[in-house]
Amino acid sequence: MPPADDRTPDKNEVFIMVRTALEAEFGLPGDRIEPSTHLIDELDLDSIDALDLAASMEETLGFTLREDDLKLVRIVQDVVELIHTGLVARCAAGR
Repeated sequence: MPPADDRTPDKNEVFIMVRTALEAEFGLPGDRIEPSTHLIDELDLDSIDALDLAASMEETLGFTLREDDLKLVRIVQDVVELIHTGLVARCAAGR
């Protein structure tokens, strides 16, 4: 969950949120999840899993991830970048 002090989490904090979500949603061990980890090839996630992860992150973060952006996600760092960009935009919009 984003910090309560209204600051935008840095990318490392977003990575921790994503890793925590992957652990909770799919029972994946955290030591297998690095920024460079491929979601399909290394974590055996499929497109339905990706949608489940997106829904979980949307619920936690309070904003919607665009479907077109989700199609570009391949590795954990892609998820981190996508979420961080959304958080920065939300902060810039004053929410």
